Amino acid sequence: MNSKLKNKIRKKLVTSFWITNPNNQNIEIAKDSKFFDVFVIDNEHSLISTEEIRSIILFLNANRVPVLMRFAKFNFHEIPKYLDFGIDGVIVADVKSYLELKKIKKNIFYRNIGERGVGLGRMNMHGDTFSEYLKNFKKSIVFLPMIESNIKLTEIENIFKDSEVDGCLIGPYDLSMSLNSPGNFNTKDFKNLENFIIKMKKKYKKAAGLHFMNKDISKLNSFKKKGFNFIPILTDTQFFKIGLNQLSKK
Repeated sequence: MNSKLKNKIRKKLVTSFWITNPNNQNIEIAKDSKFFDVFVIDNEHSLISTEEIRSIILFLNANRVPVLMRFAKFNFHEIPKYLDFGIDGVIVADVKSYLELKKIKKNIFYRNIGERGVGLGRMNMHGDTFSEYLKNFKKSIVFLPMIESNIKLTEIENIFKDSEVDGCLIGPYDLSMSLNSPGNFNTKDFKNLENFIIKMKKKYKKAAGLHFMNKDISKLNSFKKKGFNFIPILTDTQFFKIGLNQLSKK
């Protein structure tokens, strides 16, 4: 694990390739494009098996490509085993309060911060480098809670200012659902939450993220100009559909 990734996510523009399909050939093509800084395995909205996730992590680790993993409320207790195996960071969906954040942290961090047990896995060379891994873990692990509900602004700020949090990522569809305007990212309430996330980014010098879901890639620059610096772009399957649609229109 490398603290440079954590610093980059907090301070610079980072684009992410969102994996929902366990096809290492497609992932290799995305890697070779050199467009994406980080790859994210979606372990909430996909049917990727444990063995397939294992294969993806091994491939990305072998190519020294940073890999994060997105967990949901129903499976965040599995975070430790994937940290032990080789992921560089954690994204957790729909964190609604600082109280929830503290429960999630228990699964990520070792004692004194959390309750994670010690596993002798790939990330510490099966015990050979555990002392070094433990020493560097806190300053290297990436942790990005997702804001996907219409929660109080004070809760968002409490999440942002937690020292282990590297920023927050907006899940636009779920957030728009919670605002009773499914798929509408231009309502006043949605914009207010966007602006508040940007404000917290500047105040705490951390990442502000938003999952870019517009099939018109030319709109990407407008998200950057707003101040978002951690930007997952569509999903792997959507890239395939866009290419196929362009071909079929010729």
